[in-house]
Amino acid sequence: MKKHAYSYAVLQYRHDVWVGEALNAGVLLFSESARFLKLKSRTGQGRLAQAYPDLDHGAFRDAVKALGRRFDKISSSSGLFQPSGGALEVGRKVLLPDDSSLSWGMTGSGISADPEDALNKIYARFVGRYDKVAGREPRTDEMVFETVRRKLELAELYQRVQPHVVRSKYAAIPFKHTIENGALHVIQPVSFDSADAENMLDKAAKWAGRLQSIAELKGRVRPYFVTGKPTDHSLMVQYSKMVELLRASPLDPVVMDEEHSSELVAKIADHLH
Repeated sequence: MKKHAYSYAVLQYRHDVWVGEALNAGVLLFSESARFLKLKSRTGQGRLAQAYPDLDHGAFRDAVKALGRRFDKISSSSGLFQPSGGALEVGRKVLLPDDSSLSWGMTGSGISADPEDALNKIYARFVGRYDKVAGREPRTDEMVFETVRRKLELAELYQRVQPHVVRSKYAAIPFKHTIENGALHVIQPVSFDSADAENMLDKAAKWAGRLQSIAELKGRVRPYFVTGKPTDHSLMVQYSKMVELLRASPLDPVVMDEEHSSELVAKIADHLH
């Protein structure tokens, strides 16, 4: 499959141009070889509305939609795809540098077989990363633990669960759910219900690092990770990688998806007995 070079420019919104504060509002991606030019932008809701309650949503929406239509019109014209610089240069043909609330910020480039997919990923990274999915709160670690808690209750083990701080010469790591029986059995829920693959990596790496900091306690601490899948199915490949990262961590942790919580609790029971 042929890959195409592309460049992008991040569209920013400045509520008060004199203050200079800006929030990312969209991404313009341009690939000359793929004959692709598109602006993907916010509609005035989400973080912008939270940051600026007095934002005129209608005016903002009309402004970014008008920009999008301008780029669509340029894209459909035969003269666009001549050597003309990158996304920033093309963007400045429509939105000139001035004191308006919309301006171009960060730029970058890359290679992709699918510029549309590249645009969606870049938008998710720079614009939609901290947005909440409409009508849904991301599942927390403790929400994931609820499945295990019920299984522990059925196995008559939950009454033995206690919080504990695991200490080594490098760190003191607090855990909410532990059972002590010779060794300390640590049950740690990890929700990967995220809108961003990089956030998932940060979370898995954090726990791998924490286990590394108490690696000297091997044989005295037994970790069990119960993981929760992302709601976004496009992140399932990343989810599988993060599960493997946890499994490769120090102390030989048992790592299972919450769907297999019965098996996880059975392993804990076997180890306790």
